[in-house]
Amino acid sequence: MIHLHPRPPGHRGNSQKWLRRIHAWFGLALAAMLLLFATTGFLLNHRAVMKIPALDRKEVTQLLPIEATPADPAALAAALAPALGLDATELKSRVEPAKAVGWGGGDIHQPERWTLRADTPSETVQVDYWVGSRQAEAKRTQPNLWLYLARLHMAIGTGPAWVLLSDAAALGLAFLGLSGFWLWGRLHGSPRRLALLASGGLATATALAWMAG
Repeated sequence: MIHLHPRPPGHRGNSQKWLRRIHAWFGLALAAMLLLFATTGFLLNHRAVMKIPALDRKEVTQLLPIEATPADPAALAAALAPALGLDATELKSRVEPAKAVGWGGGDIHQPERWTLRADTPSETVQVDYWVGSRQAEAKRTQPNLWLYLARLHMAIGTGPAWVLLSDAAALGLAFLGLSGFWLWGRLHGSPRRLALLASGGLATATALAWMAG
């Protein structure tokens, strides 16, 4: 009597098994982030055709009095932060130097301009101040739901934790694509067929990008 013993699984079979598991768990762990990115990307691409108010926002402008001329943008931020309901460190400054501008056939002196800005996914606050003025203009912009999701998509005003999570989702998506190609090639086709499929997809994407540009 001949006894047939099953062949122990080889190293290659174990590699495929573990890669399938990692592929599946990565997909499950990143499903929510990938769904967010996919939904916002689709809505932004088709907002005109589908009549989606994807970029609607509410803007409120107010004039804030300046009691004493601030010495620098940091002092201006410290003076206005309580009225804006923000911490002074949240306001990032930009300085536009004074210059001469043409007006009515001549030149006039335009004073230095300070801009303070704070961004979160749900709101943007921008303050414009001309040095020497007794008031500053503050504009608060609040996005609607679609624009809020788009700002999350682009990590506008988010903290380091969200940026790291977004980076993890992007790297995870790249891993899912590469591992999916590899598994398909190992389980359903030859390496040559896989290379032809990947090359064809890359060529098609490149051609469409060139035509769009």
